[in-house]
Amino acid sequence: MLSKFLEAIKSLFSSLFGGGSSKKTTETKTPPVADEEILLPQDGSEITPDTVVVIANEMESIEIIPSEPDKEFDEDIFAETGNGGTPSTPEVEVKPEPEPEPEPEEVTPPKPKSRYLWCLDNGHGKLTKGKRSPLFEDKKTQLLEYEFNRDIIRRITAQLEQHGVSYFNVVPEVDIDDFLQGRVDRANAFSTELPKLYVSVHSNAAPARSSNDWGADSISGIETWHYHGSKRGQKMASIFQQHLIDQTGFKNRHLKSRPDGQFFVLRKTKMTAVLTENGFYNNKKEALELMKEEVRQKIADAHVAAILEIEKNGI
Repeated sequence: MLSKFLEAIKSLFSSLFGGGSSKKTTETKTPPVADEEILLPQDGSEITPDTVVVIANEMESIEIIPSEPDKEFDEDIFAETGNGGTPSTPEVEVKPEPEPEPEPEEVTPPKPKSRYLWCLDNGHGKLTKGKRSPLFEDKKTQLLEYEFNRDIIRRITAQLEQHGVSYFNVVPEVDIDDFLQGRVDRANAFSTELPKLYVSVHSNAAPARSSNDWGADSISGIETWHYHGSKRGQKMASIFQQHLIDQTGFKNRHLKSRPDGQFFVLRKTKMTAVLTENGFYNNKKEALELMKEEVRQKIADAHVAAILEIEKNGI
């Protein structure tokens, strides 16, 4: 009886003052959400049959009015800057500096020969999953897209140096993955007095049962992607596409763009940008062509010819 009375008193005090035992609560944490933008298809090889793609002919005449604003990249890249694109700088205490030492006489650097600074992006890295052909009959030979892309960029830059054209190799590293945010950050942050243009070099892939299977023989050729709705982007893409088809004789897949979910490097680079898809590495016949020195040189030559045309005439 006494024990029941004491239990009742304990229960009363618990209800009034929060005493007594309580259930232990655990904090529920929401798992990190993956960057949906980066999970979207990022080049032609990742496009599925149900994706809406706009195809344009590179021979189409494109009129660009200098005073007319163009849509060349996503405006939300400035969302957190608060002042039209220039990152805000926190206020810092300015301390008096010591008297500067006499500086040597300034020498005015020569003006660059280039009209533009070309940001050259070699697509994927060695650590990117997939992005390689099936093995050939010898069970050893395989086309690796990261190696192909870097070889084309290497051939391009060698010629640009000869012509005195300014360029920036965006991702010289090999042991790296897609590095999407990093590559656009590098291009956007690169300091130059010249206007910048961006070219991303890739090889394509057709739908196949698995990465170990070849795609259909009928799916082949070259296509160039641009930011949807950008006249400058479409004009730039048309110049590259024409030279690539003229130089290689590959099937012409024309210009392409996506109205929704456009490729990351086209949306986030603060400059006119194109992405070239130079043949299909999982088309058996075309993969053999892409492994030939002379074919690679033609592809590089075509990119250089397009760059020189734009250097001469502008975009």
